Amino acid sequence: MGALASAEAPQTHPETALAERAKALWESGALQPAVEILDQGIHDYPPALTLYKLRGDILATARDPQAAVAAYDLALAGNPAALDIRWAKWSVLTRWGQEDESIAELQRMAQIDIRNPLIHLRLAQELRKLDRLEESLAFYAAAVELVPDMLGWRLSLARARFDLLNYQGAEAAVQYVLHQLPPDSPLELPAKNLLSQIRGTSIDRGRRFDPVLSRDMTPAQRKEWAAIRAEAWRLFSIGHYQEAEPIYRRLLVLNPNDPLANHQLGLTLMQLSQCKEALTVFGKISDLNPSDEDYADTVFRIGQCLVDLKQWEEAFVHFHILYEAAVEFETQNKNTQLPPDTRMLDKQKIARWLEKVRPHVPELARLTDEAANSIPSSTPASASALAEEDLFAKALAQLKPQNPLDQQASLMGRDADFSWFRFVIPAGKVVRDDFPTGAHEFIPLYPGDSFPPSQKEIYLVFRLVSSSYDAVPLTAHCSPETSGITGAPRAIAQDHVMTTMNDQSGYFLLAPPATGWAAGLYRCGLFAGEQASSDTLVDEVRFRIVAPTGSQ
Repeated sequence: MGALASAEAPQTHPETALAERAKALWESGALQPAVEILDQGIHDYPPALTLYKLRGDILATARDPQAAVAAYDLALAGNPAALDIRWAKWSVLTRWGQEDESIAELQRMAQIDIRNPLIHLRLAQELRKLDRLEESLAFYAAAVELVPDMLGWRLSLARARFDLLNYQGAEAAVQYVLHQLPPDSPLELPAKNLLSQIRGTSIDRGRRFDPVLSRDMTPAQRKEWAAIRAEAWRLFSIGHYQEAEPIYRRLLVLNPNDPLANHQLGLTLMQLSQCKEALTVFGKISDLNPSDEDYADTVFRIGQCLVDLKQWEEAFVHFHILYEAAVEFETQNKNTQLPPDTRMLDKQKIARWLEKVRPHVPELARLTDEAANSIPSSTPASASALAEEDLFAKALAQLKPQNPLDQQASLMGRDADFSWFRFVIPAGKVVRDDFPTGAHEFIPLYPGDSFPPSQKEIYLVFRLVSSSYDAVPLTAHCSPETSGITGAPRAIAQDHVMTTMNDQSGYFLLAPPATGWAAGLYRCGLFAGEQASSDTLVDEVRFRIVAPTGSQ
């Protein structure tokens, strides 16, 4: 019986017992004795990688990040694919401020956990913060490929392409989102805003856009360009076109991507009766991101040159396009008070040019008139079909704030790499480190972006960019992240914290819902204040719940 009892008793490995002793000392605050026990255990049981990992965890809370990283590296030497160790090492590097090393560690984890979309998304966002936009784009694309139905993420992909001046690719990504969305989707507004920006209605043309100077210009060329540009304009403005022409040509040799110099050279050539060459110059402007005003004027000048060259059909098409644009603008802004400096197309002037060209293209003019007359005009009954209450309701709908729990759209579609937080790290546990000065720091333990459904609490440990100089409430609202096609998801976990004077570190505690964590992706919006709204959103963080392999 004694032998049987001994055989049935659970056997504890010596290194496990050592780890438990060290952990108990650590949790009681005796860090140095805990480390000494682990040092002896590592000497006696070199293959015990758990001892190396625990030693790194303890050193991470002992204000010795360099020693902690070295301990994690020793553990990784024995098991390079251990994601829990890599996440712990990344957390230390991030808190330590080692940006390049933390990025490199994320890249290693992305190679191991290749099917995890969140790690690719985090890596894309971190690279973007360091202005490594080309690398960031590849990871945005990888994240979207893993979860193609996550339409909000596609707006980040579109913004990444836009910042690298791939306007066509950016517009295609936004158009895909808009085509997938039903009416009144919370993603519709940010998608349309981004599309409008891509099409040039904003002064923001992407991070890599240089509005004037080419990056290939040498300092001497830049100096020459700056010196002669004002002289070219002076000569142009007083009508000395013969003298201005060679200067504009020299400007375009120095910087071929200057849309204003191209436009003014085209105008100069027109004044010198060189319309054929002016057409070639004007034809390049559309690829140089001109302003809307310069582009409209370019189309008008092309029409004038086509008249001069007696290319009547092409001239008629150009002026007709401008005339329709002028009529549309006038209709849309009929009852709108425009700013006094607003420049607009002169409908009457364009009409005079159309009449000048019309006798030379009678058949084309007749077909155009027939097409215009075939469009039924709106009747007074249709114009007043909406009741006053309906109009009032529509006006109110425009004033409603954005869905406060759909802020991933407004951040992920914007150039929003600013935040109140230097970092936000999801973790399974948190430790408080008190300093003699009275300050304290919260340290994440067992960090990562993936947790099991049985996880009791999830901590979002953060550090502010700068110390708080007043009591500031912060709020976290977390909900399952869906495709964005449906309405607002319900917040299933939330927390409020109050930072006091000189606080720079803190955490949100997310308790599991009553039914437990369901498998899937979760997004947490972080808000400055007690109210969650589009105006108070300052950051966001994501994690996922992963069911064990083989579970139903």
